[in-house]
Amino acid sequence: MDRKERVAFLVEHFGNPRHKGVLEGADVRMPGGSPECGGSVVVYLKGDGNGGIDGLTWTGQGDTISMGATSVIVERVRDEGLGLQEVLDLDYERFMDSIGRDVIGSRTRNATLGLSTIKSAARKYLKDHAKDAANRAGAGTA
Repeated sequence: MDRKERVAFLVEHFGNPRHKGVLEGADVRMPGGSPECGGSVVVYLKGDGNGGIDGLTWTGQGDTISMGATSVIVERVRDEGLGLQEVLDLDYERFMDSIGRDVIGSRTRNATLGLSTIKSAARKYLKDHAKDAANRAGAGTA
């Protein structure tokens, strides 16, 4: 894609966001960003209990880059069926390259807002469910 196509792609995601909305029954509700730096999002994640993701949505408000890029990354995670560890392994630099550094310019925090918030949600899910598994294992030995 050339620059014009990358801009159009991001603008289209901004105007027609994918998987936007509250996910009922989410295991994690993770806020991210701030309105002062281009946007804020809340990521809703539901895990499958085996390292996979059963549901992923988001809500938020902000500029074209932050909201468009959030829509792009949520769609990718869902369409590619990425698991929690695969989400944590996603590379910020590669993501920005895929969006187009010429489109993002110096607004890298805006472009990675959704990705960083999804990663935070995945970490929280894994942390919370590691405790649950330990509690279940401990209860079995009592």
